[in-house]
Amino acid sequence: MKSPSANTLHSKKVWEGLYKYLLNKPIGVPHPFDAATKLEDNPDPQSSVYFESCLNSWDYVCAAMQPRNIFDPSDAAPQIDEEKLSSSLKELLYKRLAWPLLDWFLHEVRKKQYLIEEEIDSHMSSWEATGDIDSVATMLSRVLQLWEAWAKHTPWFNRYHVDGVLTFRRHCMVHLNAYAPLNFRDALRQLIVSTLSPDSSEERNQKIFHDIGSLGLIADQEHLITGVVKGHIANRVQETCAGAWNEPKWTELKQWFDETLQPWLNIAYIRDWMAPPDVQAMLEPVAAKYQWHMCEAMCSLRISEIFDIIVDYPESSPALLDLRECLFQTGQRREVVESLRSSTKKRLLHPGADTKDIITQYISTIRCLRILDPQGSLLFSVADPIRKYLRARPDTIRTIVQSLVDPNSEFVAGEDEVKPLQDTQWMHDDYADFSWMPEPADAEPEFRTTRATDIISTLVSIYDSRDLFVKELQVLLAKRLLEARNEDHEAEVRNLEILKLRFGDAPLQVCDVMMKDITDSRRSNQQIQTAVNADGDQLPVQTTIISRLFWPPIPSSSLVMPGQLRKLQESYARRFNTHKPDRKVRFMSNVGTVSLNIELSDRTLDLDVTPLQAAVIELFSAKDIWFTDDLAKELGGIDIPTLDKALEFWIDQGVLKSLPDRQYQLLEVAEEGAQAPRLPKPAVPEEPMVNEAEKAEAEKMRVFWQFIQGMLTNFPSLPLDRIHAMLRLAPNYDRTKEQLAAFMEDLKREGVVDFRDGSWRLIKRG
Repeated sequence: MKSPSANTLHSKKVWEGLYKYLLNKPIGVPHPFDAATKLEDNPDPQSSVYFESCLNSWDYVCAAMQPRNIFDPSDAAPQIDEEKLSSSLKELLYKRLAWPLLDWFLHEVRKKQYLIEEEIDSHMSSWEATGDIDSVATMLSRVLQLWEAWAKHTPWFNRYHVDGVLTFRRHCMVHLNAYAPLNFRDALRQLIVSTLSPDSSEERNQKIFHDIGSLGLIADQEHLITGVVKGHIANRVQETCAGAWNEPKWTELKQWFDETLQPWLNIAYIRDWMAPPDVQAMLEPVAAKYQWHMCEAMCSLRISEIFDIIVDYPESSPALLDLRECLFQTGQRREVVESLRSSTKKRLLHPGADTKDIITQYISTIRCLRILDPQGSLLFSVADPIRKYLRARPDTIRTIVQSLVDPNSEFVAGEDEVKPLQDTQWMHDDYADFSWMPEPADAEPEFRTTRATDIISTLVSIYDSRDLFVKELQVLLAKRLLEARNEDHEAEVRNLEILKLRFGDAPLQVCDVMMKDITDSRRSNQQIQTAVNADGDQLPVQTTIISRLFWPPIPSSSLVMPGQLRKLQESYARRFNTHKPDRKVRFMSNVGTVSLNIELSDRTLDLDVTPLQAAVIELFSAKDIWFTDDLAKELGGIDIPTLDKALEFWIDQGVLKSLPDRQYQLLEVAEEGAQAPRLPKPAVPEEPMVNEAEKAEAEKMRVFWQFIQGMLTNFPSLPLDRIHAMLRLAPNYDRTKEQLAAFMEDLKREGVVDFRDGSWRLIKRG
């Protein structure tokens, strides 16, 4: 009897020889040695029988596990006795031949991978030629059928601590990914896209995603599925929401997600082997991710349309509410600011845009951004360039003031009541306000939480001083009072009372004096007309007697009224002197309206014209042909361009005719073929009074420019309060801070100084 060490050594050699033999032995080939040879090598009869039993079991299992082409009837598997196969597998696995058997199986699978390659080549070529995406689906299905047929017996290995299923899948997936052509990803993408079509049935989708998941492509192509779903969501948002601002769309999108996309996600991500808790845990983050993508797509679309949404406000209010909800989730506030500032600069802040349109858009921007961000951080970032641009426009104040006295103005539309002007900035935190909120994290350093002020207060705050608006209000009121033809000034009185509620009584006391002058003028006209009627005379003259020191400066003119017009002025002056001996009337012939009844040989004209136009036609009543220079001399030496405008008016009416050498002739009879006379334009002064008050005040302030220039030279920048305090040391300086602010704004428009960060500084040249 052999020693234990010799038996152990002999057993080890037997197993090593068996292992190598089984790996290299073709199925069905006779054994290379017979039983006699085995008995000579192994004198133990039981070892020879044991060895022969393993070989028989190996042959039977290999015949059953051999990979075959299931689509080729000639390569059909032999008839297998399942009980014998089960006992043979158990014998081999029990005798620790699991790894040799699995190695042999994977080796045979590698030999059959050409079948997979043929399927891929055939169906991919068909897809490229026809574009039929079902060819790709068929390819995946047939590849999966081959895998499943080959892996039929691999679960047996798992019972003996050898993961045959996972090893086989990894082996096949590596080969599939390595052999897949370059356009395989595009084909798979189109296949996934096709499942999102309404024409794709639920059964088809389930089959496609079952095949994709079973082939291990879900994990490898997760980014591809994510890209497809994001693109589908973006297309849906674009199709249903682009340009649709008058109705809420976010609720509709969420409903579409729950009814259409959520069931698709269930099919794409849920597998049969998942337990209900696993399904819930997997779907919740997936659904949340795609809902966030939908919110981001909606937010990006509305941000790209934000300028047009503001133009269409208030009809576009539902779109703003959708954007506010999406902004809360995505936090794309910086994108809102950048998009709106870029669009505003490109489409609004340029010389071709009318000032009224810019202010209207600015007001709509204020109202819209208050909906998106009640604290005002977005408004501060967007509005600052608009405010700076409006300050540089010379007609901004005039446009705002005209809107203040216009009850139908778009600027004051939506204001429930007239309120006094308010400060637009909180300079400290109000801890008694329970609605107080901290400043947003993305707010700019200069931002301070704004008050919920009315629109007019916000417009007035564009400038540092309210005095500019008060002076412009005086000019506008004077212009309206002087141009009014009727004696009813209720509209002006009502507007003045409204303005007092906004600006206060003290700044508008001058306007009260102007209204009193109108009332006194009406009374004086009535008294003079009564006296004239008592004498049996006629005096068709109505005048407005103004207090020169309280009215804005009116442009002077050298116009001298001729003929009967001058006689009417002199007659009225005598009557007024009789009525008020201590006062003297001086007519301003360039202001006012003259109602004329012109009788010609073949026609009669009734026109309301300016005094200069009336004076010109009065001269033609004395002589039919005049030279331009002679007309200018008769009218007091007025300038030729102004006279030419008056002559052009009468030519347009068909009353005068231009001759060579700058001569003009009266047409008693209308010429044949002449164009019909144009409608007369409203009689307005030749030189508007607007800005005259500002110009006069600026000329007075020019005296102190040298002092201001010296301050800003010694100190790089100074706030307005500091400049005002230092100027009070200068001789004869009695201006208010508002007047100084108006003067500094004029200098800024001239490009001499600049206002930045609350301080004024000189602009260095060269």
